[in-house]
Amino acid sequence: MKFNEFPFVRYTVFFVSGVLLYPYWGPLEPFLFFIYLLLLWVVFTVLSAAYSPAFRKPYYFVMPVLAYASLFLAGIWVAAINDVNNDPQHLIHQEDISGYLAEVKELDQQKARSIGNLVEVSAIETTTGWKPANGKIQVYHRSGKALEPGTVLLVSGAPQRISPPKNPETFDYAAFMAGKQIYFSHLIDTDFTVLGKEELAFWSGGILKLRQYLELKIAEYVQDEAAVQIAKALLLGQKADLDEEIGEAYATAGAMHILAVSGLHVGIIYGFFFLFFKPHQMRGYKRAVFLTMVVVLIWIYAAITGLSPSVLRAATMFTFISMAQIKSRNPSIFNPLALSALVLLVYDPFLVYAVGFQLSYTALLGILLFQPLIAKLWYPETKWLSYLWDIITVGIAAQLATFPLAIHYFNVFPTYFMLSNLLAIPGAFVIMSLGIPFLLFSSFPLLASGMGYLLDVALQLLNAGIFSLQHLPFAKIDQIYFQLPEMILIWAFLFFVYLLVETRKKPVLILVFVTLFLLSGFRVFKTFLKINQNYLVIYRLEGGMALDYTYRGNLYSMAWQVKPDEFNYEILPHRIKVTGTSGKFLVLRDNGSLLHLELPCGRGLTLDKDSRLPTDGRKLDMHLWEAGNWQVFDPANMPTSLPQTAIKISFNNSRASL
Repeated sequence: MKFNEFPFVRYTVFFVSGVLLYPYWGPLEPFLFFIYLLLLWVVFTVLSAAYSPAFRKPYYFVMPVLAYASLFLAGIWVAAINDVNNDPQHLIHQEDISGYLAEVKELDQQKARSIGNLVEVSAIETTTGWKPANGKIQVYHRSGKALEPGTVLLVSGAPQRISPPKNPETFDYAAFMAGKQIYFSHLIDTDFTVLGKEELAFWSGGILKLRQYLELKIAEYVQDEAAVQIAKALLLGQKADLDEEIGEAYATAGAMHILAVSGLHVGIIYGFFFLFFKPHQMRGYKRAVFLTMVVVLIWIYAAITGLSPSVLRAATMFTFISMAQIKSRNPSIFNPLALSALVLLVYDPFLVYAVGFQLSYTALLGILLFQPLIAKLWYPETKWLSYLWDIITVGIAAQLATFPLAIHYFNVFPTYFMLSNLLAIPGAFVIMSLGIPFLLFSSFPLLASGMGYLLDVALQLLNAGIFSLQHLPFAKIDQIYFQLPEMILIWAFLFFVYLLVETRKKPVLILVFVTLFLLSGFRVFKTFLKINQNYLVIYRLEGGMALDYTYRGNLYSMAWQVKPDEFNYEILPHRIKVTGTSGKFLVLRDNGSLLHLELPCGRGLTLDKDSRLPTDGRKLDMHLWEAGNWQVFDPANMPTSLPQTAIKISFNNSRASL
């Protein structure tokens, strides 16, 4: 395999590099970078027209550099165009909002205490009157009547900017929503007026009605409640109603990927047509017509399931594979895969930050690179063993590529992923094979009843198997974490190992050992930093109190009247990623209105019981957790109440002993 055989891989790499580096260039004017891009193309065109054999070597060096520089700048330019910070009418640039006009974009989703929905603003009311504006708001209402897409609302009040995390290393919901270009939320309760309903476009309105109809048919013919939830998730991509217990079972077993409609599901549909038709045996327009019909059906299914990043990737990739098959019977998959990523990122460059997008492409790359190598380790003699071995090798290859990403984001590794794949992948194939015909013939009661019964049985068997895996000993390894440099080094190591097996060249072997050296060196560096830490964190909680003190690599902690959910989401992430999860107890002495700490470093610290703040903070190096980082806190501005974010007190450079 030669890298120059895959031009779109190179194009995508440079374009994505521009998108990823865009945030580090500071505020950018899209028009300015468009001029830079245009000038590069002018130079490129002039040099192409003035080509002379006398300058062949410089020409062959300069032209690729110009082309790749243009792709890099194109990535920056597209990111700048889509960045709402460069849109003066966006909500983030508006002030003194007292109301707004918005259109509902999604179906209602039941939350714990309210109903969630997404609206898109078209105008806002300020002290100077009404004016045009745009932006999306995640609203929460308690209306007795459902809000449907297309409904126009007049909302009173101002939306609130989604708050960043209050405590270090916790899930950054604000950044997650920003990846979807959503920066505001608003509890509107019933403080809104329905002005009317816009007629949805024929395409979007028809897809929405079809999805609702199919959900009703699933609920009608599938009897088991858990089976209904899995059917909606697996067949229609609707996971909003999925119980936390069921989601936890699939995540623990390492089978959550079958519930996220992705390349597996689209691939099953794509391959379903190839069981009955052989496009490589067709000639001319017949092959083109057949493949076009398959692509149209795939995109209809992708639209029904909600056009998630994984579905978009799969549908786009299979579209380009089909286009390639019109000209070639066995096209390479790397070019269509890279081209699908390039097209999606031109449409929405910030998809590159979506975890689903990253996992989807990483898993497929792992399968394409590692599965053939793993499969060569054994050649089963029987067909059924060969089938099982293929499933195992696909699961191992996908897990090899995605486990650094999964540990980085989710801090968990499913121990029995091979067993779960042996159950989940054939199970997903059976359910899709039963479910797609069921959806197609759901309007015919006799057929729907029989197919619905078979689908119900298959779903219950799959659920029983997944839940049984959850209860096996050591079903998952949790509370682990890879920092970004570790994740990149692990991927580099795996890639160099792949190249070593493919090429068996000495320079590649050297790169393998260099990567291992850097990875081990990074771990040693992390340990060194941890040993030299000497600080106290006071967490910001709704109720109760929690402290973590780190000294010479040891954790000393205290938690008082902390709710389990707050501990799991506000305290545990910091311990997993920075301090460690096990340690000794930190003892506080109650002195009436004060709490006194005797720290293992030999110092004492007195806290006010009401504010949880040090009584003499002017002698301490203090920081507040703001915007994802520890920010220096000026003791002269010491508040009288508990700050809205966590506090860090460092004793390495304290101005005085206490």
